[in-house]
Amino acid sequence: MRNRVPAGRRRMVSLVAAAVVATGAVTGTAQATPAGPVDLGTLPGDDESTVLAVNQSGVMVGLSLVGPTPKRSHPVRWDASGQIMALPTPGGTEGQVRDINDLGVSAGYVLTATTAVPVRWDAAGQATTLQLPPGYHNATSSAISETGVVVGNWLTPDEQFHGFRWDPNGVATDLGALPGETWSMAEGISDDGTIIAGSANRAAANQAARWTNGGPLTELAPQGKTSGASRSNKDGVAAGTLREISGPTIAAKWDRDGVLHPLEWPSPHPVWIYDVGPTGYVVGSGYLNPPSRSPVIWDPDGDLTALADDGLGADVEAVNAQGTAVGMFRSKATVWFQNGARVQLGALPGGTRSRAYRITDNGRVAGTASNAAGQSHAVYWTLD
Repeated sequence: MRNRVPAGRRRMVSLVAAAVVATGAVTGTAQATPAGPVDLGTLPGDDESTVLAVNQSGVMVGLSLVGPTPKRSHPVRWDASGQIMALPTPGGTEGQVRDINDLGVSAGYVLTATTAVPVRWDAAGQATTLQLPPGYHNATSSAISETGVVVGNWLTPDEQFHGFRWDPNGVATDLGALPGETWSMAEGISDDGTIIAGSANRAAANQAARWTNGGPLTELAPQGKTSGASRSNKDGVAAGTLREISGPTIAAKWDRDGVLHPLEWPSPHPVWIYDVGPTGYVVGSGYLNPPSRSPVIWDPDGDLTALADDGLGADVEAVNAQGTAVGMFRSKATVWFQNGARVQLGALPGGTRSRAYRITDNGRVAGTASNAAGQSHAVYWTLD
């Protein structure tokens, strides 16, 4: 079961509790029987693959990989039934597709002989190269809105790292930096395309920042602290951490209006944020009870719950609108349900490891699993 950490406590707590681990079917919406994994395979001649994003229709995008490390990456898309399709790479032979919206439009980049070029693929898989202003280069797209706005990061003509946005009408905009500074990073965008979340440099420290309605880059409160909005959802809610210059790390969430909502963290030890779901659930991990790192979830009100890990530690990487979280426990892909049950997901024949790192609101879980040859393949499970 999950261990509730009472709100308001600011001291170290003991997390020793009996874990209820579900292994059978339970009816209802809080928990479902997992089916799979379905092996998504690779492109012909490649040996490994991974899913990087999945939309609510179950269409997935990611990479088909080949060769020794560093592997050559080919952008691919799988339809909802798991059929793979190579995405074109105009001007190059490698690239990455990083995000897909619910209309099936995806964004990423192509690697040419000299630079990275941002690309958008339509729902049929046709590629459009995003045109850059003169002198801008090495541009990588990272997210796309439901309205078709693409965001990412590029190098300016004077070699400064800045976030950018590319509108469906073909206009590319440099998102700039804070006054007197030179660096910014765009990491996520809201469904309506009006809120871009990310980070910027201020006084040699990282600062959570965002762009709203095409306006200038602004810092997210509080001022005078190191912070980072490393994750955001499609409603424009951002989550990350902040830290007093000489104090502990604090988990935090900023709502659509940019208002800070601290997240419960009754420990002086570090914490990391990995995902914020559509309805405001947040997942991450931290040292609640060292030496193990505890997987944790915050509900939309910011109350903390430690996910069942038998005191062994686990990784939790994503959460959906219902607060169902996925990750890895004891080298196996795992789902934690809101009723406290923990279920390990199936593996590929002969494989020994798996990991889940995406989940949709209707229960599609995407991740990777090793096969009998020890290769890592993209897979998905379904929570029926």
